[in-house]
Amino acid sequence: MITLGIDVGSISTKAVLLKDDQIAASLIRETVGDISQKIEGMLDELLREAGVSPDEVNCCVSSGQGEDLVERADFSEDDIACVAVATRHLLPDTELAIDIGGQSISTILSDPAGDILNYMRNDKCASGSGRFIEVIGTALGVAIEDIDSVAEKSRKKVPVSTQCAVFAESEVISYVNLGEAVPDIIAGVCDSMARIIVSQAMRIGPVERFTVTGGVASFSSVVNILKERLQGIYCPLPIDPRLTVAYGAALIGQEE
Repeated sequence: MITLGIDVGSISTKAVLLKDDQIAASLIRETVGDISQKIEGMLDELLREAGVSPDEVNCCVSSGQGEDLVERADFSEDDIACVAVATRHLLPDTELAIDIGGQSISTILSDPAGDILNYMRNDKCASGSGRFIEVIGTALGVAIEDIDSVAEKSRKKVPVSTQCAVFAESEVISYVNLGEAVPDIIAGVCDSMARIIVSQAMRIGPVERFTVTGGVASFSSVVNILKERLQGIYCPLPIDPRLTVAYGAALIGQEE
């Protein structure tokens, strides 16, 4: 069976093509411009890369904030369900998934079958999300891909108390004006993000094993703090964590 999973997020759009249980091809592109047209071109590129014709695709499942923009989708699935299915498939013994995307944080407790037992989503504010760290990085002149390398140079963590991205931007600029080093401010921002994420995760309850998905899972400066402060064993995903929702959508397509 051949299935497509597409996750149209606020920052990036991800697509995964599965042949049976294996990833045959995947793509990640920035979510900008004419999204519907860009998605169609992206999917055509994905099929070419996998050597698959559109007629060979048995099911296409969309997810994410822009799920309705995927014209060739057979149906849509909630991103929380996609994360639960994907993480349990890849890490069968991992009960809790913390999905940190561009605009939201979701903590998802699931059973071995991938069914959701409990979840919590923070999508009313960008605090703790990818957009949060992107806004602060821009204000400090630090590219998103350089966050970890800059944070590693820190000698102390400047406390960032404000959780709102807009107010935090003003707070970190005031630190710059006071002469605080940029690496110390970035380290403080990462610590603040981790504090928000840990607080939400602990409301679900302690677990034996957890994993982190979404774009922020790529930032070791955040994930390492989560590993220190959360109870349980951290289990890294065997795929790019940004692909989790798209991968889960493709898996759900195979079940259908």
